[in-house]
Amino acid sequence: MKKSIHKGIIFSLIILVVLVMSVMLVGCNKVDKKLQSMQSNISYYNNEMLVAEDANFYIELVSGSREKALIADGEVGEMAEYCTMNVTPVNLDMTNRSLTFKVTGEAGVYEGSLEKSIIGINYTANIEELQKLGAIKNVTITLGEQNFEYTLSNINTNGIDYKKAVEIVYNNCAEDLESMFDGNSFKSEIYIKISCDRSKNPKEYFWFVNVVENSDNMFCVLVDMQTGEIIAKKHR
Repeated sequence: MKKSIHKGIIFSLIILVVLVMSVMLVGCNKVDKKLQSMQSNISYYNNEMLVAEDANFYIELVSGSREKALIADGEVGEMAEYCTMNVTPVNLDMTNRSLTFKVTGEAGVYEGSLEKSIIGINYTANIEELQKLGAIKNVTITLGEQNFEYTLSNINTNGIDYKKAVEIVYNNCAEDLESMFDGNSFKSEIYIKISCDRSKNPKEYFWFVNVVENSDNMFCVLVDMQTGEIIAKKHR
């Protein structure tokens, strides 16, 4: 009889421990709905930047996703993938010249002309259907009969990604973001891009996070890409 009671107590304790552990695990894995809503309302983001530089050009190949119609209205519209190449002449003899390019990937090649910016000395071009090229191997810039070939490197191999940057803003700027939530629902949109301080050697890269409710309520945060530290924040 005593043995039966003893076994019953042990069994009950085991059940209790299992229940407590289950509750603890559920708590640990609980999804933060506010953060989830915020990360779902991103209208523009960079997810990769490849760079190269020599005495002639500084090159950035930036890819990500963005609204097909970029409108700062606090809502996320239909999204589309994109890839942009930015080329900045380091050698001033290369400015105001006609430049073409070739991007070579493991699965294909894409060629085109670089368009000179109306303001500044840089050039840009859109790379169509980047996924068809496969992993990028190199970029060639052509000026007349001269070819300049570059191997690109990923600037964010060991840093935080764009979603982690949004999470850092969420965790550290609760008071600034309070008016942009309706309960657990985030009622604004986010533009997040990679920003570079080219004056530093080696260059420093940051996540520029712009939270937009409307044209009268915007909140900007600069996050260090390697450490996750918030460098600056400002309402505008």
